[in-house]
Amino acid sequence: MRNRLHWVLCGSLMLLASSACTGEESGKAETLSASQVCDSTLSPRSAKAIERLAAAEGFTELTGTNARGDSNKFSLELAAKRLHGDVKERNICNIYKADSDSGIPLLRIEFEPNKNHPDPEEEARRGERSRLIFPLGSYAEVNGDSGANLYFACSTDGPDGTSPYIRARMYSSPGQLAPASPPDDRMTVLNDVARALAEQLGCADEAALPAQVPEPAKG
Repeated sequence: MRNRLHWVLCGSLMLLASSACTGEESGKAETLSASQVCDSTLSPRSAKAIERLAAAEGFTELTGTNARGDSNKFSLELAAKRLHGDVKERNICNIYKADSDSGIPLLRIEFEPNKNHPDPEEEARRGERSRLIFPLGSYAEVNGDSGANLYFACSTDGPDGTSPYIRARMYSSPGQLAPASPPDDRMTVLNDVARALAEQLGCADEAALPAQVPEPAKG
């Protein structure tokens, strides 16, 4: 059994915790290939993208369970089930480089229901140099050197009523991604996991996310 420090989202704050907010201590995770992470949702294209992002071929995910008894390891079924739960209840895909002992995820991918989304044309007019906007879903962007957001149409019902959209968010701590990896790789990975969740939720046609990410819009 190996103890690791994990960056996890506990409530609305990012806290450093040795147990990853779990009810059961996490053990040593098995090494996964790129195609196996995030419930095996990555296509060969996005599997190669995540290998470029990591400059590595082996990965791990969280083990153990959270306070509700849910697995910390990402699954489409659990992500769909907990979509409208509190932030700390949602099922998140945390991907680590297998050879890293830092305890900091290479990538963190999470989903949340949304009532609306940013307007692509309005955001494009702002012309921020650190951001690329993709003609994808309802709104998609890669921002800075660590983040990506993808909003797509998918009507889901929760305690607060119906939400017409889902926001897929990717985050990486500074210095985790390989400097030579192109920003398109982040959107390629995020799109594949989002497509798989849309299928799980039965809204793939509504989401209309393509198998291949288009080129970013020219500012």
